[in-house]
Amino acid sequence: MRHEKHFRRHSNNGNWKNRKEEEQRLFTPKPVFHPTIVAVPSEQIRENEEKIREFKNRTFDVCPYCGEGIKDLSSALNDPESGKPVHFDCAHKKVVESEKPGQSEKIIYIGQGRFGLVYFANIHDTKHFQIKKIIEWDKRDESTQWRDSIANLYSHVR
Repeated sequence: MRHEKHFRRHSNNGNWKNRKEEEQRLFTPKPVFHPTIVAVPSEQIRENEEKIREFKNRTFDVCPYCGEGIKDLSSALNDPESGKPVHFDCAHKKVVESEKPGQSEKIIYIGQGRFGLVYFANIHDTKHFQIKKIIEWDKRDESTQWRDSIANLYSHVR
C-alpha cells in the first residue's frame, strides 16, 4: 500500500523510466555561468574621461546665422545652402521666418532633419494636430564632412 502512495505522489503512473528521468532532471546540478571580468586600469578610465571632456569643450565651427561657436555638434543641423553646421535654434528660427506660421499654427521639429508646419484646432490641446507641410531642412542621407569628422572622433574614444 505504501508503495502505491509513493507512485501517485510523483505522478509518473508507475513508469520507472519516467521516474528516473524526472529524478535525473531534478537532482542534476545546472551549469553555472561565470563571466570573465576584464579589469580596466584606473589610468585608462581617467584618460578616456579627459579625452571626452576635451572633446565636449571644443568649439567646432561658427554658426553662419548667429556668428557664435557651436559647442554641441550632436544637436546641430546641416545648413542646406553652405553645408556647415548650424545651431538647432538658429535653424528653427530661420524656418519660422520663411514659413510665417499663422494663427493656431506652429513650426515643430519632427525628426530626421525635418520641420513641420503644424495646425492645432485648439492651440491649448497639443494632442490633436494636423501636419500641413513638411520642410526638409537637413538631408541626412547626404554625407557631410563635419558629421564624418565627429563620428570619427567618437569612434576613437575607447
